Amino acid sequence: MKNNKKLNDGCLKIFKFLKLLYEDQAEYDKVLEIFKDGSKETPKENVQVILNRYINTLKVFGLKIEKENTKYKIQNSLYSINLNDADLRAISILINYIQNFPENKQSNQVQNMLNKVELRMKSEDKNTLNSLLNNSNYDFGFYYANIREQIIQCEKICAERFMINIIYLKNNKQLQCKGVLKEVLYGCKNVSLRIYDTVNHINLEIPINNVLSIVRLPQIASDIEMSTTVVYKLKNRLAKTYKLKENEYSDGYNENGELIVINKNESFDKLIQRLMRYTDSCEIISPKNLRDEMIQILNDTISNYDLDENK
Repeated sequence: MKNNKKLNDGCLKIFKFLKLLYEDQAEYDKVLEIFKDGSKETPKENVQVILNRYINTLKVFGLKIEKENTKYKIQNSLYSINLNDADLRAISILINYIQNFPENKQSNQVQNMLNKVELRMKSEDKNTLNSLLNNSNYDFGFYYANIREQIIQCEKICAERFMINIIYLKNNKQLQCKGVLKEVLYGCKNVSLRIYDTVNHINLEIPINNVLSIVRLPQIASDIEMSTTVVYKLKNRLAKTYKLKENEYSDGYNENGELIVINKNESFDKLIQRLMRYTDSCEIISPKNLRDEMIQILNDTISNYDLDENK
């Protein structure tokens, strides 16, 4: 019975260690805690000896584990995925692309995905991929190259949270806005600025190519100005089937069975376009100016239909 208990304990330690490795959370101190024998007074060097034995045992089963700075890293997986030449070439293009992509958050997400794929690649596939990377001549530097200085300027204003006056074109008309530059948005072929208009209390998304001038004002935006929230409720069947978007959360259902949705920082133009599709199953609660704008759009639409019928 004692041998079985000891064996089970060893298996649990290995599973805990593997879990940390696959989650890339195998910090040295966390790993040592797993392999202590239950006594807090166990010398660290003794725990290290025990840990080395387990690592050597895992090597027998084909797992390669290395220590990098203060973290253990797993170099391969217990199972591998089959990749053909087209798969490896696509991965090499993606690796080259994200090195030039200016959106750090999205680049990091892609890089994390690639790390997980690489973890499950066969050694020969890794060699092929490295060969493709070493011999690649892909150049993605042309992306946004003509507006690079504008992007850098906008990202700096965004980080420093300065208020701005911006003049831009929309439908061939020159418009002006005073507000807060909240975010630089990168699309497949264009870059836009997400701006909160502090006068009209709306979010705008303006293509950077349409911007005529940006003047940075001396005042810094407050936390309230940096955050915009729209609250709306959904009714009928939509309330039961609606899937929350990435920038939304819900306080649940009210006494009438309506779903209350809180939307943060989405462009008001895009939000209204989406909510209009829900027709009478959607009602904006706040802010009042957006609620009034949606009602006005609906009334204008109805008027247009009435005019068409009279003709």
